[in-house]
Amino acid sequence: MKIALTRQPEMKLLPTIKKIKNNPWVGVVVSLAIIIPCLYRILDDVTVLRLEYILLAIAFPIYIRSLKKIFDEILDNTDDFND
Repeated sequence: MKIALTRQPEMKLLPTIKKIKNNPWVGVVVSLAIIIPCLYRILDDVTVLRLEYILLAIAFPIYIRSLKKIFDEILDNTDDFND
């Protein structure tokens, strides 16, 4: 009896999604794609309460967290070169 160790196509989707989700560059791009249009709408009329304020409150922490992850990786890599 032979056991196949090949991965099925539907099993390749989950690791790919996890890589995309954990990539900090994707977080920066997605959050900026939300932040920039929201700022344009908010700056048109600041006095009106809009959905964009909520989107901005959600996207800005994602942006900060992604940048922190990127800079932490940079700092960890530079420590390796100094040794």
